[in-house]
Order: sequence, then structure tokens, then C-alpha cells
Amino acid sequence: MSRRLLIAGFALAAQMSCGEDPPPVCPTGNCNLPGSTIIKWKFNHYPEWGFDSDGCSDLGAITVRVEIQHKDDPSIFNSLDKTCGEGQLTFVDLIPGTYNVALTPLDIDGNSLVKAPVTGETPAGTENANTQLELFVPYTAWSRAYTGQLLFRIAFNGMSCPADVVDQVLELTIGGQVVDAMTDTGQKVDGQDRDACRPLTEQFAQFVQNLPFGPAKLKIQGTAQNNAVLYEREFDTFIGAGTFNPTFTFDIAPPPDAGVDAMVDAM
Repeated sequence: MSRRLLIAGFALAAQMSCGEDPPPVCPTGNCNLPGSTIIKWKFNHYPEWGFDSDGCSDLGAITVRVEIQHKDDPSIFNSLDKTCGEGQLTFVDLIPGTYNVALTPLDIDGNSLVKAPVTGETPAGTENANTQLELFVPYTAWSRAYTGQLLFRIAFNGMSCPADVVDQVLELTIGGQVVDAMTDTGQKVDGQDRDACRPLTEQFAQFVQNLPFGPAKLKIQGTAQNNAVLYEREFDTFIGAGTFNPTFTFDIAPPPDAGVDAMVDAM
């Protein structure tokens, strides 16, 4: 033990021997933790379509502003800004009660990226009992137009290009309209063009670029040498903003009369 620690120990012992109390463990004398009210956010969160969320950089969001207002006493108001990529911010030791919450993603100049703040409500955290609210910014909330990339692979009842499937036919619709676009190999996604079946084992997924972001439908056919349709299924999907989107695997089960449903997985 060092000489300095020995001296400190002797000094503390001397104080206690003189009847003095040791310093409190908690500086304020109260060891209870103040309540935290945690606000989290995700952009374009659609798990039903296999799409978890868009990133801040995809949408140009630099910071997120969260404003809260006490429901019973509107004069109680607070606001915090946080770097978007942190995904959450925390209000500490709020006055008890329920708060209206308004969340606004901001660009590099501090301008709002949404038509109106996304709202919710939450009770304030209390001592040793935090509360949490997660707000999802929907694709309809954004005030700017974004484009994105759809990446996908096609399986036929779990198989990679069965022997009887020669070609694939794709029809991509957004807002009920067939999209005038092509895959990376030049196949039109108009429901008429044919291209060779693409094996699941290919290194890179198929993709279509520069699409309006948001919900979409992709109808896929697997056809035989004589153009007879052997497999057909339409999938609901989501095109995220930017290029760094998940790769979907669209698995086309046998025809509906076989009693097997199709599945969609995001990788």
C-alpha cells in the first residue's frame, strides 16, 4: 500500500474515533435515481414487409428534435436535440404526469424534413422506474421526394431455378402503376419482358435502381420453355430510400391449390 493511502486511512480513522460520521455514500443523501423518460425513433419501419427502417443518412437527417408538453399543465414544456444516429434521447427528472411528444427530424441546416412532427404521448419516468416511447416516422410524413433501390432474390418453393423453370417475368407496380424501369441485367419490370431464371447462388442479388421510395408490389412468374406459367405470386414489399437496403428473398410456393403459402424474408 502506498504511503499516501496509509495517511488517508489514518485520517479517516482519526475522524471516526472523534465521533464524526463518515461522508455520505450519495452526495445529496438520496440514493434513488431520478426518473428517465426515453424517446426512441425509427424511420419507415415496416416489419410486415420485411423492412426494419431507413438510416438517417438515407433521408438526410442530421439531428432529431423532441418537444414535450405536460398534458394537464401546458406551461410545462421541454425540448431536446440529439444526433439522429444515436436513435434516442432522454429527459431526466420530469415533473410527474403524462406528456405529449412531438418528434421532428432535421437536415444539416436545421430545417424540418417532415410535413408535420410525428406525435405520441408517454408518462414521465419516476424514481428508479424509467419510461420509454418509440416513435415511427412513416413514409407518408416526409416532405421531400426520395428514390431507392430494390434488391431481391427469387426462390421457387425454396429451390434455386428448378429444372422446369426457364424464364422469370417481373411486374413492379408503385401506387397501382407499372414502373418503367429495368433490372441490373436489362430486364423490363413491365410484366411482359422475359429473362433467364437467376439462381440463388449468384454472388450479387438482382436489383432495380432509382425507384420512388415507399410501398410497392412485385409480381413474379416462373415460366417453362413453352412460356407456360408454372409459378406466380405477387408480393407486397417496401423500397427504402437510398441504395443500402435489405435484400429480399421472394419465395414462390406452388400454386394456391397446393395449399402452401408464399413467404418473404429480408436478409
